[in-house]
Amino acid sequence: MERMTEHNCIASRVERFATYEDPFHFIDSGLPNVYLIGIKYFVCEKCGAVVAEIPAMKQLMTVIARDLVESNSSLTNDEVRFLRKRLGKKASDFAKELGITPDHLSRLENDRLSIPEPLDKLIRLVYAVSAGDSQLLNSVMQMVQSWLLTWTKRTTQKVIMKKIDDNEWSNVALAA
Repeated sequence: MERMTEHNCIASRVERFATYEDPFHFIDSGLPNVYLIGIKYFVCEKCGAVVAEIPAMKQLMTVIARDLVESNSSLTNDEVRFLRKRLGKKASDFAKELGITPDHLSRLENDRLSIPEPLDKLIRLVYAVSAGDSQLLNSVMQMVQSWLLTWTKRTTQKVIMKKIDDNEWSNVALAA
């Protein structure tokens, strides 16, 4: 779906509502696997362009980042880039904090290198400390011990689904 920005096909727009059965694919998150429930969006019948009304955007991005950091499976390259951008960090500054070169970070973010487990954990910790999210920091502090003892390499892409209700984003339990 093409994004609808400054779109002139107003007369041919169709309003839709994202449901569990038909969630909205939130590609503007910067992640390929984020879907939303409970939002209105509009699709142009002429050209297929899409525009969504996404409330509480800052909170949504915060809960997505929490999910990534608190996950017990390895981060993907897109997720590393998402977390860095959520911190508002230049690649060179983020690389320095991680103790790697900007070129190394670029190769990680652009899927030319896999992310080793120790660096994955460091990225999560740096994000949790830097984000200013006390809820996440408390959660990470409680999880550090289990992160050190257990680890699962992700073999399939994780689907992240969020639902809006009364202007609050929450998790959606996915069927196994």
